[in-house]
Amino acid sequence: MASKNLLLSAAVLLSVLAIAAAAATASAATTSCQPGMAIPHDPLRGCRRYVLRRACGLAAGGRLYDWSLKELCCRELAAVPAYCRCAALAYFMDGASEGRLLEDLPGCPRETQRGLAAMLTTPGECNLETIHGGPYCLELTDREMPKY
Repeated sequence: MASKNLLLSAAVLLSVLAIAAAAATASAATTSCQPGMAIPHDPLRGCRRYVLRRACGLAAGGRLYDWSLKELCCRELAAVPAYCRCAALAYFMDGASEGRLLEDLPGCPRETQRGLAAMLTTPGECNLETIHGGPYCLELTDREMPKY
């Protein structure tokens, strides 16, 4: 009987420790997903030109789709740890006013740019894993997104 109580106590203790470790890991991931930590100070700067060309049709030299811009953007996003990619995109889209890269432009509202930026991890764009275990940022794509 005493050995059953000891085993039960050990199982409960291990469960509590596992829950505490998982909570600490999640908390550490959340706090490290800040500019200057797991996210660069100036995140996804190369994605701005790509988003402007792709979402808004703003092109220099008449080329709307530039593979090199997409490649640069995807490389920058791939350099961010998977568990912070959605946070990096959120900061890119809505960061502090001095860090915000997306802004209203004549004929291209910020919301249009946000629509494409929210989809940068998806298979049709950079196809990168996120904290959700797939190439989607659920918190950024919780509404109908435009097709590009």
